[in-house]
Amino acid sequence: MTTSFVLLGMPMAAMGVAWPSVADDLGRTLGELGLVTFAYGAGYTVSTLASGELTRRLSTGPLLVGAAFAAAGGLTALAFTSGWAVFLAAALLLGLAGGLIDSGVNAYVAVHRGARSMGIIHAGFGIGSAVGPLFVTALLAVGASWRIAFGSLAMADLLLALAFLATAGAFDRVGSRSEGRPSVDGKGMIVALSVVVFFLYAGVAVGTGAWGFSLLTEGRGISTAVAGIAVAAYWGGLTVSRIALGVLGDRIDPNRTLTVSAVATVISLMVLWFAPTPWIGIVALIGSGIAHGAIFPLEMLLTARRFGAAYTPWAVGYEIAGANVGVALVSGGIGLLVGHWDVTVVAPALCIIAILLLAAIEALRIRSESLPVARV
Repeated sequence: MTTSFVLLGMPMAAMGVAWPSVADDLGRTLGELGLVTFAYGAGYTVSTLASGELTRRLSTGPLLVGAAFAAAGGLTALAFTSGWAVFLAAALLLGLAGGLIDSGVNAYVAVHRGARSMGIIHAGFGIGSAVGPLFVTALLAVGASWRIAFGSLAMADLLLALAFLATAGAFDRVGSRSEGRPSVDGKGMIVALSVVVFFLYAGVAVGTGAWGFSLLTEGRGISTAVAGIAVAAYWGGLTVSRIALGVLGDRIDPNRTLTVSAVATVISLMVLWFAPTPWIGIVALIGSGIAHGAIFPLEMLLTARRFGAAYTPWAVGYEIAGANVGVALVSGGIGLLVGHWDVTVVAPALCIIAILLLAAIEALRIRSESLPVARV
């Protein structure tokens, strides 16, 4: 399961560093990275919204097998196409596949495992997100094509599909205890607030990772090599915080940790915005990854406690759909702002979204305090 999240984290993190070269090869502009992230996020959203019903009708194992094969196909298309429409279609397919993997594994772990397992699989995502930019940076540094990166990822996802095929029977049928969709009476506002939290979180996390490289190089005059390492370190910081969650497990208070993480994220991004030197900006960028890394897995873990095992696949699907709308609208919206003004707009935009995230996390915590802990 952890390997699947390593591969899940690599493509779009790699895209942030690869994009200037991709744009040159395909004859696109810097701001059109927003269209790629929009296509990817749209695919993710569609598949995650459908994941609860698909899990009820089928089972987790077959969904993961099909999704991994689809991911391999999407990455292959990214690696070999020279057409813009095909490139966007491949990003859409990759998003569809990623959404099913994300929802399926998260729902399984939320119901059947604990905080340590949740932290570990999401640390895998962070590892992938850190390795992806480093891989592309190394290829570009030796004069190799960005296409090699996506072709290599396609081969890795093909191996993942075969591994899922061999172990499909090991996944329990999460959320299949009822004939129809379980009721969530009285918790509609909790569902809505959860979706908002994931929307804002994904916008901040992916937006920072996707636009950090361009901000440092185009806006702060930092070299390509240093900026690539800085973005990789940002994802590495996110990973470190999730590894810490995997180690500490249930010994921490999830809600208190969420508040501290959100406040630290706001502070880090404000420093990035007003950094008096480029190096302070780099430190702030990395610090923001450390600050918010635990937010996603902790909120996912709390989902099962708020809604119970029967409704968790639906809730997880809605939350991840919200996250990927956040990826599309926030990261894509930043692309539009960059196209209209310039890349210096990235830092203030991220800071504003982080402040809204803090407010949403606190609202969800307050609203959830009156709920009994659900049976999982």
